[in-house]
Amino acid sequence: MTVSILLSVFNGERFLRQAVDSLLTQTYRDFELWIVNDASTDQTPQILDQLSREDSRVRIITNERNLGLTKSLNLALAQAQGSSIARMDADDIALPERLEKQVAYLDAHPDIDVVGTAYQFINAQNRVIGERHPSTDDEQIRRKLIIHNPFLHSSVLIRRALLDQVHGYDERFRRAQDYDLWMRLEPLTKLANLPNILMQKRFTTDMISYASEREQIKTAVTIRVAAIRRGQYPWWCAIYLIKPFLATILPLPLVRFLRTHVFGQKIYAHPFVQK
Repeated sequence: MTVSILLSVFNGERFLRQAVDSLLTQTYRDFELWIVNDASTDQTPQILDQLSREDSRVRIITNERNLGLTKSLNLALAQAQGSSIARMDADDIALPERLEKQVAYLDAHPDIDVVGTAYQFINAQNRVIGERHPSTDDEQIRRKLIIHNPFLHSSVLIRRALLDQVHGYDERFRRAQDYDLWMRLEPLTKLANLPNILMQKRFTTDMISYASEREQIKTAVTIRVAAIRRGQYPWWCAIYLIKPFLATILPLPLVRFLRTHVFGQKIYAHPFVQK
């Protein structure tokens, strides 16, 4: 199974090389890495040029203007040649056996088309500050999908044929595009997460998902409403819209206070990451 890894980066000079190196040193080596430089203005282009010269598996796409993550991922997907598609973010770290274990899992489970992994949170200094063990089996994931996002986007491996069937990422969504994708894939296949910690998700207060948290919440509500209207979930699942809806109208500092001190979630627990 040849894997195409999709990575989009905008001004990611601080952690980019570490992220890419974690892929280039994978125990599974049959892959190509498509990196979209989304009109970066820092040293990202120079880093990418050096990386592509060091390893022929690194392929670079350069956007003349900033298009955002969703459109950039679709550009990379259009060029990808692999029979399966992996995701990666420019500030995360893939542990050495990530691809090997995921490819082996899909090979052994032909009825499953999407597989993520358990993961750790790390800070800017690479110190582990938490971990997540998402639901692993299809039934549990389906049950929780309407409540929250059961996958770490940068951890997934997906069969290419399935992505082509749904025409990739929906470019109407600048945020939570992965959550929309899982919701559209749910009726078509079985889903899984490996229990192994195979990814490290970096958490800093300047990361996109943290800075745009309010927009992420509103988009996720829209995605859930659409799924209920399509009949994927019964009408009573609208109860799961109450909490995120309140998070869109209450002051954000209050939302974060309630999440941490009332609901017992750490500040690094993003609202659409597996709890």
